[in-house]
Amino acid sequence: MKPRTKRILSMAMIVGTLAIVLIIGISDNSLGDAWAAVRSLSFRYVVLAVATYVLYILLDAAAVYYFLRRQGYRVSPVKVAFSSIAQQYYSNITPGASGGQPMQIYYLHQEKVPTAVATSAICMRFFCFQVMLSIVCAVLWVRNAGFVEQQVGSIHWILVMGFVYNTVMVAGLATLALSSKAIKRLIAWGVRIGAKFHWIKKPEDQQKKLEEAVDTFHDSLMTYRNRPLDFAVQLLIGGLQLICLMSVIYIIYLGLGLHDHSYEQLVTMNVMEFISAAYAPMPGASGAQEGVFSIYFNGIFPDNLGLGAMLLWRFFTYYISLIIGVIALAIHGFRSGSSFREVSRENHALMEGEQLDEAEQP
Repeated sequence: MKPRTKRILSMAMIVGTLAIVLIIGISDNSLGDAWAAVRSLSFRYVVLAVATYVLYILLDAAAVYYFLRRQGYRVSPVKVAFSSIAQQYYSNITPGASGGQPMQIYYLHQEKVPTAVATSAICMRFFCFQVMLSIVCAVLWVRNAGFVEQQVGSIHWILVMGFVYNTVMVAGLATLALSSKAIKRLIAWGVRIGAKFHWIKKPEDQQKKLEEAVDTFHDSLMTYRNRPLDFAVQLLIGGLQLICLMSVIYIIYLGLGLHDHSYEQLVTMNVMEFISAAYAPMPGASGAQEGVFSIYFNGIFPDNLGLGAMLLWRFFTYYISLIIGVIALAIHGFRSGSSFREVSRENHALMEGEQLDEAEQP
């Protein structure tokens, strides 16, 4: 499938999901209530929700920046923040969030950070966030078991599957990070498959190049074995990131004039929703996020506010990343003498592997 076609399909999924939600709202006469709920959110709560999400992005950048500084790479905090914004943008417009990490690695590589080290930084950031997600989910689930059961009801299997999937993924990442041999075996297997179908030219050279990158990647990560404090800092940043992202729903809840449920209850259900739906393969987990939210928060928001709360929550945790991303890429393009369209086209081409040779150059 051509890159242009993939981009069109991704955007169609995003717009289509929003359209379906609005159509459902019209069909059950709740769209008017939703619009009233959106309009009722005061400017103060809008600013607070935006600030909380921006802090989430900045903490993402802080984790990567801290890793790179401790590895001896002096990269501008602004450039690292831009790479995090780009990562969020491309993650949210590509299926399974597959485009975000490669683009962040690419932008860090432009700042003279070796690809393997940039990959290590992003893997560490991602790993610590997922570890904290599993820990926080388990703790909140135990502390609020009755409340969770009441909200989730008969579809608790979705929550169980999400939790198991996240835990297994964390364990798998830890295994790969600790064993360079395991990664090299996967590379060898992948190269053989690629060579068999003629997807990879010069497989021996590609395998050697990838294995050298794995050694750099592994050495970079292994420095944390002798730096437990650095690892603790990464876990702390991951935990703060999670708190910021999960706190947006409570800001919306208060902004709609509701006070029946506590902060912990709102955050608990948002964590449960996130771990249940975040790994859906659609761009931004569109469809799954809205569907799970409507079930998990059905007993928290009144019927006349449910659709409005969901739209506000999706805007402040998803659509806003698209807006910020477009603005950041447009500014980046302007400063580099390229239009947003040219920057976007080049970046999509990079994700499709059309410019990998160029990306590898320092």
